[in-house]
Formats: sequence, C-alpha cells, structure tokens
Amino acid sequence: MHERAMWQCIVLILGVALGCCAPPAALAEQRALLVGVGKLDIPGNDLPSIELDLDRMHEMLNLMGFEDRQIHTLQDEAATSTSVIAEFNGWLKQGVQPEDRVVFYFSGHGSNIPDEHGDQDDNVSQVLVTHDVKLVHVKAGHSLAGVLPDFRISELLAANPSRHVLFIVDSCHSGTVTRSFTLDNHSLGSTPVFVKSFNYPGMPASPPRTVTRGLAGPQDRKEPQWDPKVNYIAVTAAADNQEAIGTMNGGVFTLGLTDAVKRLTSEGKSPTPKELRDDADSYIRSKVDKNQIHTPQIMGNETLADAPIRVISLNASNGPNRKRLLELVALQPQHIDITASSSRYAVDEPVKLTLKVPADGYLNVVSVDSKDNATVLFPNGIQKTNAVSAGAFTFPTAQMAFDLLASEPIGPTLVVAFLSSDPINFYQETVEDRDEAGHIKVDFASLSHTATRAIRIAPRNKDIYAAQLELQIVAAPAGKH
Repeated sequence: MHERAMWQCIVLILGVALGCCAPPAALAEQRALLVGVGKLDIPGNDLPSIELDLDRMHEMLNLMGFEDRQIHTLQDEAATSTSVIAEFNGWLKQGVQPEDRVVFYFSGHGSNIPDEHGDQDDNVSQVLVTHDVKLVHVKAGHSLAGVLPDFRISELLAANPSRHVLFIVDSCHSGTVTRSFTLDNHSLGSTPVFVKSFNYPGMPASPPRTVTRGLAGPQDRKEPQWDPKVNYIAVTAAADNQEAIGTMNGGVFTLGLTDAVKRLTSEGKSPTPKELRDDADSYIRSKVDKNQIHTPQIMGNETLADAPIRVISLNASNGPNRKRLLELVALQPQHIDITASSSRYAVDEPVKLTLKVPADGYLNVVSVDSKDNATVLFPNGIQKTNAVSAGAFTFPTAQMAFDLLASEPIGPTLVVAFLSSDPINFYQETVEDRDEAGHIKVDFASLSHTATRAIRIAPRNKDIYAAQLELQIVAAPAGKH
C-alpha cells in the first residue's frame, strides 16, 4: 500500500499586530528590539538556544510587516543594561509617532532584588538580567547591578510616544536556583531543560502569589489591573512565584506563543493577545511536567489586549521559511544538482526528485509551498535514516513504501537539499510534532529552527553541499481529485 506524502504542514509563522490595519505610510517608523541573554558576566548561569528564540521572534516581526532594517537585536555580550536602555531611549523612541508600532522582546534570566524605591508592598522588585550583571550590596541587603528593574522598564515604556507597544518577556519572575533537569514528559525531546532564573546569596524571595505585577505604573504596585492610560500590552512567561523553562529548542513560552499563532493563522483566524496567552498556557501545560507548569500573564491596556491579530498575506515571495532556506543554500560553498521528473505538477500527481550526490553523507530535503509551509520530505517517518552514498539518489526510492504526491496550495514550491558529512537529521530535530513519549507523531514533520540551526553553525567548508529547485503546483484536471 502506498502512503500519500502531502506537502503541507502547519504554517510556520509568528505574528501579532495590535490594532486595525493601517495604510503602509503609518508603518514607516515601526520599531522593534529583540534582546537575548544566554551568556552572563557571572559564570555558571548560561542558557542554551537563546538564538532560536530570537530567530522565531524575528520571523514574527517580518510577518507583522516589519522589515529587517526595522529590527534591532542585542544578544549576549552586546545585551548590557546600558545598551538596552540606550536602545529604548533611541531606537525605540526617536521619530516614533503615537500610531506607530513598537515591539520589545526579552529572553533570558529573571531575578529579584530588594525594593529601594518604597513602591512595592512586598519590598521586592523583579528584574531582567542582562549580560553585565554584578553582585552588589545596598542598604536593603544583597542585590544586583547590571539588570533592568521593573520600575525602570515602566518608566521607559511610559516615555515611549507609541500607543501600540507590544512587550513580551520569556524569563522567570521567581528566584529559584538555576539548574538543569530532564522532564518526564518527553514531548520537547529528552535533552535537559533549564530554569530561567538567576539566584544569588541573600536574594529576596518572590511573593506567594500567582500573578505578576511586573509593569504596573509607579502609583499602582498592587495586583495587576487593566489600565486604559498605559500604552502597552505585556505578555510574560510566568507569574512572580513561578519558573519559566528553557530547552535546547528554545523557551517553552516562546515555543507556545509560536505554536498558537502559526496554528490560528493557518486556520484563517484573527486571535487577540488574550487568546494567544491562553493558547500559550495550554501549550505549556501539555508539554511540561505538572510540577513545572508556569502560567503566562497578560496585563496593560485591555483595548490592546482585545485587538485582533494582523499578519501579512503570505505568498511565495515573502515567506520567512523560503527566505531562511534560500539564505542557507547561498551560504554553502558547494552546490549539488537536483532535478525533478517535471517542473510542473498537477495536484495528486507523483513527484520524483533526483540528486547527484558527490560524496557519502547525510541528506535532508525540504519543501516550502506557496503559503510558506515548510515540510521535511527526507528523512521522514517511513525512512527515518538519511545516510546516503555517492552517486545518483532518486526520491522516493523503489524501497520506500509511499508516493510523493503534489498537493495544494497551488503555486510555486521550493525544494532545497543539504548534504552534510556530520549526521544532521532534520526529521529528528522536530519539536512540535512529538507525543508525550518523545516519539514524532507524523510521517512528514514541519521544519524546525533547531534543524536549520545545525546547518547554519556548521563550519564553512566543502563538507556541506546544498541545492535548490523551483516547482509549480497547478490544479488537478476535472475529475482527478
């Protein structure tokens, strides 16, 4: 029996836009700042895969209509408290008008410091930990310098001219010892996971509450209330007394937010930030152990929280998956030949791909359709190993018990292939398509950032080969469906 290989997967897009659609001129000064801190000046507290979080958020912004030039990124050594504040006061502020969109995203450690301003009812301030964190002693006791306290962030947001600020934080608000451990639920893979909090001797404990005050205004430091006067909507990974989790595939909250948006937008829905928070919450609950669940929070301006999502209309010319894969192909020093049995296929017509493999290695083949759905064609659930020998390689082979059939959406489809000397396996690197036992649930997985990252960080030498091919999918003749 042949099994049909449908070139479809969940649309790999992230994109939240607050408010109604605006004419292009109104978006001229939109600004975004992405901050990722996986390396600290104090050793022993590094976090893995922060760059994956930043990549996902960059794609989100592209799909919100942000051009690359409108996105600034600070990572690791560049992400100091001084540089982040300077970007807030410069890049995110100068030239921005009230109707322009502003986005801030942070992935890294959170922590607590003693409240020295007298505006916290529990004498604790939450902070985002930047690269230049230092242990200090203040009048109130042990504390941290080189961090972004909640009261400082509140001031920076209040000073921003935009009335449409989206503030996203993937970090802990609690002060629990940073450690690695393995989840019993293996749906995120079997590699260790990490608590995204920075602990230090004498750190004040988090309050025993289940919500975060986080960015409440200077005059309102109690339980969070919707405030129509503020200019932001904030979506954060965890409550004050909870631990956000990072994995080798990125932060679970960021993964959950990503999963929610790509699923809902692929269904043609326009979710609100409130709905995204709820979906991210459900994702976390399904992926981690019960004792490790952290609850995403939302606060700020309720009008913004209820605003519909706006994303660009995806097509073959603007899809981030297509762009990312073509960039990876262009980076490789050696290219290989790939051909198809035709350049034009009707829906349900079998597709055959042939590659001239120049050396023994590990082959990965990916398709990106006209709606930017990215699917790992080879290896797959039927053929899980991807070691190939030098010579002609035709896919599917006669030994593979399936046909590769062209499928909707109609339009151009990109096929790319990578041959590596290292055992890189795009199918095994999938994240979202695993069950609780860690097994991949589908025969053809959606492409994961962790897979393409393996190619991106590989040494630039003759051990990496790449190929690309453009195909056209057309409607099946009448009566052929």
